[in-house]
Amino acid sequence: MRRLRRAQQRHARQNRRFRRRAVAAGTAAVISLATGATLQKAFAGMNSDPHQLPVSRDADTDLLANAEELAIGYQPSRPDQNQNQIPDGVELARQCPAAVRELPIFVYGSPIPPPGETYKMEHALDGLEQCHICGHWIHMGGWEIINPKLHLHYPEPNDPLNGTFLPDLALHYMEHGSFDCYGDIHRGRVDIARLLRVLELRFPYDLDDHQLPVAGDDLDGDLLTDNEELEAGYNLYDPDQDDDLVPDGIELAKQSGEAIDALPVYDPHSGEPEPTDTYKVNWFQKGLEHCHICGTTRNMGYWEVVNPKLGLSIDVPDILCHYMEHGSLSYSGDVHGKGRIDVPLLVKILEMPRRSGDLGTIYLPGDSNRDCQLNFADIAELADKWLGSSNPSEG
Repeated sequence: MRRLRRAQQRHARQNRRFRRRAVAAGTAAVISLATGATLQKAFAGMNSDPHQLPVSRDADTDLLANAEELAIGYQPSRPDQNQNQIPDGVELARQCPAAVRELPIFVYGSPIPPPGETYKMEHALDGLEQCHICGHWIHMGGWEIINPKLHLHYPEPNDPLNGTFLPDLALHYMEHGSFDCYGDIHRGRVDIARLLRVLELRFPYDLDDHQLPVAGDDLDGDLLTDNEELEAGYNLYDPDQDDDLVPDGIELAKQSGEAIDALPVYDPHSGEPEPTDTYKVNWFQKGLEHCHICGTTRNMGYWEVVNPKLGLSIDVPDILCHYMEHGSLSYSGDVHGKGRIDVPLLVKILEMPRRSGDLGTIYLPGDSNRDCQLNFADIAELADKWLGSSNPSEG
């Protein structure tokens, strides 16, 4: 018992010393920022979870190093690309354990062949290690992740954190929003670019079962087919052409749904003159349609969306409006069945982009903060980034 108490006291002293060093390091990192982030911005980027330690060479203080952001296609000068008030590194880190949990498990030596999809293999070890931040005891083993389609696995043999498996301690830290981990055995940082590639994960958003796969070639995997992107004038090689970390198809679906919802309703039997701007006609029916994904009921009718200037119209089932709210331009219900809207025609009728920030918005040179206005706010944004560097060798 005395030995156990002495060991617990020793661990407590080590944790206190580690926390003091972490706080000192965080303070020094904020004070010495010379990469373009102001002190106000740096403190705003800090999170209350002590697992989220500062990262060196992190211009926007989003807990992703500049070189890491360049490697995974993020913007090193934008700490919150999807503007949801969560630093990009924190949000992305939290998504990884969720993705790992969903993977099927393959047991080495099993007579059942491994899955054809990405899977994981457990490396179970007889022992625990303690998190130096919260003191929790974590299994000292971890998981090897195999992607047979890409012929890749995580980790690679020379990984400094562990060349055999992704430690459970690292998953513990990622759940808290950090790609760093510090314990009795494992100390270091996850190879972010490799892990995301193996998991085929880039966007930090919650997957929604309503986002149905598209029928047709989708080169960039953004839930818009190549033909749809070509006809609508989007980039079929870039899944996130406005760099806000939301796939283009999901973004377009939600923005189109909001545009339709905001249209004025016109009754062609009212005797009133037809509007000159785009409007919608209510052709609802006395009945309900059930969503095949969540069971939500919507009217079994549809909206007719009309653009009188172009002389074009399109029918939008009310069940599709439900799917667009969830980021899908396809739908599945018990009345209309499975289908997909004519995306290029819808974009043309709605004259997308309708608002600044909608997919396809063209920003003027000098519009640093992308608010579609040239003013002093852009000068402040430019000044904030002035000392930054985009040189990958300085990552």
